[in-house]
Amino acid sequence: MNKTEKLIVALLVLLLCGAFYSSYSNNRKQAEWRAAHPASSRPAPAAAAPAAATAHAAPAAAARPEPEADSGRPEELFVFSNDVARVAFTSKGGAIRSVTLPGFDRTLDPADGPVELAFAGAPTLALAGIPGLGAGADFAVEEAAPGLVRMTAENADGLRLVRTVALTNGFHFAVRDVFSSKDGAPVAVPAFRVALGGIRSVAPTDKDADMGVDAALDGETPEMTLSSALRDGAPSIAGLFGTKGGGCSAATVSPAAPMTRREELAGSVGWVGVRERFFAQVLTPAVPGAGVAAAVSRKPTAPGAALALDSVGAELLVAPQERGDGTLVCDYSLYAGPRKMSELRKEGRDHLAVMRFGTWSFFCRYLLDLLNAIHALVPSYGLAIIILTVLVRLVLYPFTRKSTESMKKMQELQPKIKALQEKYKDDKRKLQQEQMKLYAEAKVNPLYSCLPMLIQLPVFIALFMVLRTSVELRHESFLWIRDLSEPENLFRDTLGFGLNLLPIGMAVTMTLQSRLTPSAGDPSQQKMMTVFMPIMMLVMCYPFASALGLYWVVSQAIAIAGLWRARRKGRPASFTQADGTEVIPPERETRQMRRERERRAEKSF
Repeated sequence: MNKTEKLIVALLVLLLCGAFYSSYSNNRKQAEWRAAHPASSRPAPAAAAPAAATAHAAPAAAARPEPEADSGRPEELFVFSNDVARVAFTSKGGAIRSVTLPGFDRTLDPADGPVELAFAGAPTLALAGIPGLGAGADFAVEEAAPGLVRMTAENADGLRLVRTVALTNGFHFAVRDVFSSKDGAPVAVPAFRVALGGIRSVAPTDKDADMGVDAALDGETPEMTLSSALRDGAPSIAGLFGTKGGGCSAATVSPAAPMTRREELAGSVGWVGVRERFFAQVLTPAVPGAGVAAAVSRKPTAPGAALALDSVGAELLVAPQERGDGTLVCDYSLYAGPRKMSELRKEGRDHLAVMRFGTWSFFCRYLLDLLNAIHALVPSYGLAIIILTVLVRLVLYPFTRKSTESMKKMQELQPKIKALQEKYKDDKRKLQQEQMKLYAEAKVNPLYSCLPMLIQLPVFIALFMVLRTSVELRHESFLWIRDLSEPENLFRDTLGFGLNLLPIGMAVTMTLQSRLTPSAGDPSQQKMMTVFMPIMMLVMCYPFASALGLYWVVSQAIAIAGLWRARRKGRPASFTQADGTEVIPPERETRQMRRERERRAEKSF
């Protein structure tokens, strides 16, 4: 392998590793983050065995109160609806027990009903830290006006809470809490928490649940806080359970690890959210909060001792407040619905971090916007992906053409390069100089051959991130594919395992493309890449969403068509022999022809 080939391989490896670099670096920055953000880790309330508390000192405002005693009255549920959601309010705590989304089927069978976000632990919007107004308090619930729910309660100290929730903006709910005292006396509200009820994976068998907690803390990028992967030193969900994970390595957990964990971070909080693969909750206060807490539980058993999360919940920490005029108002915006970029934009541009696009977020957003724009013109997301693939190939065409031309010229120069290597085998510096001189005379840049791969790699990674969690593709069918967001899984009941045709087609098209691509390297290396790379991609991409396989197969097919056309275009014209027989030269150069050509080139050199 010469220096140019080594450089190309090194660049590709660096690009592949770059997408996961932030995950690696976070492990090193854990201590710095924790030193800057005082935290405490306590077990979340659950039936499982409690976890041992860590040695971090919690800030005074974040001290967690004991669970509030229930009044003993039975819970009542009140269901109110708008055009996209049915919201079940509970009289216990004046909070939201569940949100049902009629526009999203729970499974591929509509008879199984719509998606229901049933919140584990404390219901969403339940308060903690204010005696008599927490999750165990009894609230009077009524519909104050169409689309406006009012809930009222008063504690033993005469502190009255009137909460109103407006359901008029789709998945976005406007929440207002008004605290007031008797006779207009000054209002003093202690530090309290506002809960985001624990969210579970909508598909219990989903191996790619992508569950986690996100928050905008101290102006930091929201993607750098609590998550299921290590990011820039922030405490990770994997770290809470005494393990590491993310990037190329899966997180495994000890059987002795606690079943539930709790982590608190102090700081100015712009918003906090909890998510699973396709759905999320986001709470945005009008005035930044004083901190954020995450309550996470894991499943007791998982294959290979993997860390499999059962639910992820969060709380917004609010500092103590006083008002001398007898009334204190706290406003919030609550989002409960799909992880859909067009909807999250309505909450704020930085809320797009809930999409978890990672390093390539800027690129992923443009691709998803383009995919949705195409779908607005065609009736199928499968067709939209094919059109997107064609557009990507058109954008890359100038680079692909330049690369093909460069590889052809490099192939023609191989005999001269081999002669130079033999002539200057004892003088590496002179050999490099002569090679560069030869490239300059032939107007060849060896790096052009890797341009399409270098450019297409970010596209592939970005599409992987987009197609993996895009709720738009959930339960979308195309041809034999039942769900573009999942592997094909054909004949699963008959074979006992799912057969995925698209990854197999991807490996086949990669092999064909490698055979058609002009090669200037060693034949044994070319053979290894022709066999090894397709097999590696088949194994790696076999469980991926079928939408990604569809993109890659179509992209490879377009590339093969271009290479075949280039070979046909460069094919020598037919000629007629003396006996009148028309001879058409073979399209593919034989080994004997190649040796003869190289021998003539060496003599001319």
